[in-house]
Amino acid sequence: MLTVLDARDPQWNDAGHTSLNLWVTFAETADTLGEMPFTASPVDCESYGRELFERAVALDFGDVLEPSDAVMARAAALMLTRLTGEATSTISALQPVLATLQDAERLGMANDAEEAALPLKQAEYDAWCAYRVLLSRVPEQAGYPASINWPALPDTEDETETAPSPE
Repeated sequence: MLTVLDARDPQWNDAGHTSLNLWVTFAETADTLGEMPFTASPVDCESYGRELFERAVALDFGDVLEPSDAVMARAAALMLTRLTGEATSTISALQPVLATLQDAERLGMANDAEEAALPLKQAEYDAWCAYRVLLSRVPEQAGYPASINWPALPDTEDETETAPSPE
């Protein structure tokens, strides 16, 4: 357990105000490390992290500044990279399945189940491709990166995830 001697300059890490950064001096490290940057959140694994968050929200260390443009841009870029990677991975997994169904149909070898599955699999593939295109256009949105309208995930029968929130 660390003892907080002083803290200053709190600033949110994201638009959702889920965590914040501030400069902190701990009694146990004041002589060796001095003041250091610290990220606090309400779910911090350490009690002093949760306490710092609560005190910062209560304005004990001054007004909590909104996240900087650089922080918002970095968070948006990370989210965009993650979502694009997930879309690409899903598309890559669908490609061989779709190709096999298309081959079976083209060669006149498709059974009833394959004939029924082909349009559904094609629609799923197209939906994920469209989603990836929409993701590629996110940086063109007015207000980016502070305000983002994330595209909805494709509605597929196997999909249970919901659209992300940058908050």
